[in-house]
Amino acid sequence: MNDRHDPQVVITAVRHDPGAAPGQTTVIRVLSMLPAHWLCAPVADRDSFELRVRPHGAEDAEAVSARVAAVFKDPALRGWRRTG
Repeated sequence: MNDRHDPQVVITAVRHDPGAAPGQTTVIRVLSMLPAHWLCAPVADRDSFELRVRPHGAEDAEAVSARVAAVFKDPALRGWRRTG
């Protein structure tokens, strides 16, 4: 996470249930639940993903983290754990 002038947030997650969807599918699910005006850069493999998020406007890193925490409660992300 950078300073307030550049509120980029790096979200990382790992799959802890081998029966859960792979990272490539899961990161798309996460993207679909985030605001469309956020700039997002995903990198995913089978068992993990990283998503760099840069919100737009007055939103800060804390707002991003709160929104992502809510996303990870969605049943579609069952089997995945946020690590960063």
